[in-house]
Amino acid sequence: MKKNILDLNNYVTITKNNSNIYEPADIVNICKRRNNLKRDFLFVNSLQGKHLHVDPCKIFALYDELVKSIIKSTTQNEKVIVVGFAETATAIGHYIASSLSNCIYYMQTTREQIPNATSLLEFKEEHSHAMEQFLYGDISELTKCDKIIFVDDEISTGNTVLNFISEIEKIGIHVKYGVASLLNWQNDEWSDKFEKLNIDTYFVLRGKLKDLNVKVPISVSDEMHVSPNIMDFPKVLVARSDISNYSKERIGSKPYPLSGFSEIVYSTISSTLNDHMPMVGDDVLVLGTEEYMFTPMIFAKELCDKLHTNVQFHATTRSPIETADRIDYAIRTRYPITSCYDYTRKTYIYNLRKYDKVYIITDVIPNSNFIIDISSALVNAGCKIQDIIIITMKGY
Repeated sequence: MKKNILDLNNYVTITKNNSNIYEPADIVNICKRRNNLKRDFLFVNSLQGKHLHVDPCKIFALYDELVKSIIKSTTQNEKVIVVGFAETATAIGHYIASSLSNCIYYMQTTREQIPNATSLLEFKEEHSHAMEQFLYGDISELTKCDKIIFVDDEISTGNTVLNFISEIEKIGIHVKYGVASLLNWQNDEWSDKFEKLNIDTYFVLRGKLKDLNVKVPISVSDEMHVSPNIMDFPKVLVARSDISNYSKERIGSKPYPLSGFSEIVYSTISSTLNDHMPMVGDDVLVLGTEEYMFTPMIFAKELCDKLHTNVQFHATTRSPIETADRIDYAIRTRYPITSCYDYTRKTYIYNLRKYDKVYIITDVIPNSNFIIDISSALVNAGCKIQDIIIITMKGY
């Protein structure tokens, strides 16, 4: 192995870069999985807006690279349905759906069970730490399209996509398929299989994994456990929205065009915040929660554009990743956070720092354990409790 143990080239050979603005090292970091016996390393995306905080303009610039790849090989006459995979690709999928003028329906998988809704299908990701996923939506919409495009942040083989196609075809849907991902690590066998099955692939980076058994030989650091000694709690505000809320995001619908969606999201949240909006030049963090990323990400981008504030975005996640106290390692600190959706579930937030304003945008009324955990972590990182606002997007 090369002297730099975290060099991307030790783990994958990059064969194609479709980005005109980013080099592979700008996009991908090598990190160490936590408590995973199957594979020690994982790829953490610097620009995706999930595990690492990032300027939302850079997120959308990366997403646009993937959109361009799809547009190049999709005719405007094709009616497309986009399916985003939870947890990490819901924002990517929604962005693609809202950016394609020929997308007639957007769906996302979810690990949440929606009250009073019937799942079209459910499936398992054998490699995942959270296995069950559900898909909610109108089955009649699937019969109207020419192509279904599945969206993930990364595919190593494509087996999950094939399992998903199998389940869809069991309910009587037979169309053309494609899969879009920021990273595609399919080997020749899997690439040939997809080609024979006439499944299109779209990606930003493509490469071949070198050795699935390679280790990340670093000394890991301890998790940040913070005593909940805060004397006050952040404000919890409710924003009413019929385009973005708990059920709307998880039950399929025709996507709003990106510009229209952005304007509605910004006006809805900013009017709810009222006198809690940031000042010009403030250092701002916008946080999403688990699967709920697209709307808070849009708000972060609009804040940056309209108020010229310094905005960073990322989200809580179920993904457990090891931390290390070394300058060349992407994830330095990890805080355990009770899920705002389920007080029995642990989630994580990485690399928190001091901000002038923090907006946590979610789609449920968060439980008290979540509020205490996330507030304690942010205060520990240097934020002031009075500068932390939680906004819940609720339907009418």
